[in-house]
Amino acid sequence: MDIYRSEPGRTLLRDWSSLQISRLLPDARCRWIDTPLGSTHLTTVGSGPAVVLLPGTTLGAAASAYVVRALAAGHRVTAVDVPGQPGLSHGERPADDLVGRYRAWIDEVLTAVGTEPATIVGESLGAAVALCAGPGPAVAGLVLVAPAGLVPARVTASLRPALPWLWHPTEARTERVLSFLSGGAPLPDRRHLVEWMTLVPEHTRSSLAPAPLPNAVLTAWRDTPCVVLAGRRDPIFPAEELTRPARMLLGARVEFVADAGHLLAHSHPDAVRRGITAPAGPGAG
Repeated sequence: MDIYRSEPGRTLLRDWSSLQISRLLPDARCRWIDTPLGSTHLTTVGSGPAVVLLPGTTLGAAASAYVVRALAAGHRVTAVDVPGQPGLSHGERPADDLVGRYRAWIDEVLTAVGTEPATIVGESLGAAVALCAGPGPAVAGLVLVAPAGLVPARVTASLRPALPWLWHPTEARTERVLSFLSGGAPLPDRRHLVEWMTLVPEHTRSSLAPAPLPNAVLTAWRDTPCVVLAGRRDPIFPAEELTRPARMLLGARVEFVADAGHLLAHSHPDAVRRGITAPAGPGAG
C-alpha cells in the first residue's frame, strides 16, 4: 500500500526532507540505491567506524538530522529512509513476509554502505527492521533503541493522545503527542519534530507498530554484540517489559535511561553514542 494520500503530499514531504538535509547536514553525501523494496535513500555524514541508522516510525534522515549529527561525532553514519515510511525512499509499505522482505532489503543497504562491518542502530520500528537482517560478518553489532519487535506495543495507551492528532493535526496537538512519547523529557530538536510530525498525518496513512518477531529470528543474534536502550518512561514499549526478551532471546546488555521515554534517541543521543562505542559481548545481558 502506498502511504501517501496524494501526489502533492508526497512532493511536499520529499521537498521538506531534502531541504532539511541540505540545511542541517550540509556535508552529507546523499544517494538513492535500488533495492527489493524500491528506491532507498541513504544520507551519509562523518568519518570513522561505520554506523547504519534505521529511524523509527514516520522518521527518516531529515526528521532525525539532530540525531545523525550527534552520532556522526567519531563515526561514519549512514541514515536510511526505510521504504514505506515518510521521507525520500519508495512509498510502498511491504504487506507480507516482513522478515524475508526486510532481510533482502537490508542486505542491499549494507552492501551499498561499504565493505567494513557496520553497527546497526535501530530506533523503534527501525530496531525491528534491523533484527530482520541476517546475522553475519557485515554486522559488527546492534544498538536497539526503544525497540519494536520484542514485545507487543501498548496500543491503547498510545492511541488515546494520538487520535485527535491523526484526525486533525495541529502544532498544539503534535506538541502533546511528542510530550507523551518523550515521557516529558526535553527534546533538543522539538521544533524540528513538531514541524515534521504536523505534516505527516495530513499527507500519509498511519501504520501500527509491528508484532513481536518470531523467537528464531531473535535468538539468531545471540552471538552478535547487542545493546538495548530502554527509556524508563517509555509508554509504548515499557522498559520492564523489554528486559526479559532482550536478555533471554537476544543475549543483549540492557541499559536503562531513567528520564527518557519512547523518543530516547532524540532526547538522549549521547546515550545512543555511548551504546555504539561501549563494547557489548554476546550474552552480556
